[in-house]
Amino acid sequence: MIDPLILVRFVHFAATLLAGGTLCFAVLVAAPVLRTSEALSFYRRRADVMVWVALALAVPTGAAWLVLLAMQILGAPLSEVCLHGGAWTVAEGTRFGEMALLRLALALLLALLLLIRAPCRLQMLVALLLVLLLAFVGHGGAKPGSLGDFLLGADVVHLLAATAWLGALPAFALFLLTVTGDAAGCATRRFSVIGIVCVSALLATGLVNSWNLVGRLQAFTTTPYGRVLAVKVALFAAMIGIAVLNRLVLSLRLPGSARPLARSSLAEASLGLGVLLAVGALGTMEPGAHAAHETGTAIPADAAFVHIHTPEVMADVMIEPGRAGPAHAVVRVMREDGTLYPTQDIKLALDPPPPAAPGASRTAQAMPDGTWQVGALDLARAGIWTVRVIVARPGEEPAVLDAPIVIAP
Repeated sequence: MIDPLILVRFVHFAATLLAGGTLCFAVLVAAPVLRTSEALSFYRRRADVMVWVALALAVPTGAAWLVLLAMQILGAPLSEVCLHGGAWTVAEGTRFGEMALLRLALALLLALLLLIRAPCRLQMLVALLLVLLLAFVGHGGAKPGSLGDFLLGADVVHLLAATAWLGALPAFALFLLTVTGDAAGCATRRFSVIGIVCVSALLATGLVNSWNLVGRLQAFTTTPYGRVLAVKVALFAAMIGIAVLNRLVLSLRLPGSARPLARSSLAEASLGLGVLLAVGALGTMEPGAHAAHETGTAIPADAAFVHIHTPEVMADVMIEPGRAGPAHAVVRVMREDGTLYPTQDIKLALDPPPPAAPGASRTAQAMPDGTWQVGALDLARAGIWTVRVIVARPGEEPAVLDAPIVIAP
């Protein structure tokens, strides 16, 4: 049985890209081609139905994504998360929750803009913002420093390119089935140029993400993450194959019947759904570059524990006991292969859940077994805290690793 979180992520990504892609196609292709207001209005009425369907799927799946994640973070059943404020605790106390609330507001704003028939360009900008905020809850958005900024930028470009191409394919098929005459050929040529730019961007940013998350070529076959990513790459290659067929064969038959090209585009979009299903799975899995990691720290039953990783440094943080009150922390910092990371200084910072005063930072003490310890911690209250490990690196800026950690009552 497929993990519900995978299905929720899949539907949410598909719906969000469909909304953004439909509006991108309307602005970048349909409006310049259909110069008469009557023809454009007819197409827009049909395209708006797709945007409404996309929003009707994106909003509840976005909420379900938040609830399922809250169940994982808090280790609580659905009833407790929904009826006793667990989902709201995650929403206000984590980066994912903040992004989820912001994206919900954008989805409602887009619905309002559709209702009042606001300019299509404004609708497109809101829809694209709704898409690109997904990058901030991905692996790239979790990395600190300049590397994190670079990876975040790559994720943003990747998402926008996927929206303008994959998300726009159903709108392109609808256009071909709606218009007649030279408009189909003109739209095909414009969309083909957009597709070439987007595929190039997807290839470039995909290589960046693979380097960051997979690490070695062997990980494509030796780790679950790598194998799912390999399936995604294969489906993407099949999509490119259909796109080449569309450009070199079917598009040349225009302005004749556009139905074969429309059917081929829908087949291309169907493969894209497979790609998005893989994306939904990848977001729930440990990246291949870190799948071989096994913690060297014994974790007592009453401790709070989190593993944090970046391409350069990984950290295990254990707080014992993992509940409000006096506690101590044990930190282990490692390289990607699990060996101890050489450093002369480590600081541990704990920020309490809002609303609260800023947290404190403590210098850790090195222990003979390679771990670092911080004693006399005072965890004022239960909730989702933010733990930060600041690792000194000779000749470089310190590496900062942060993650949420649940402190029980």
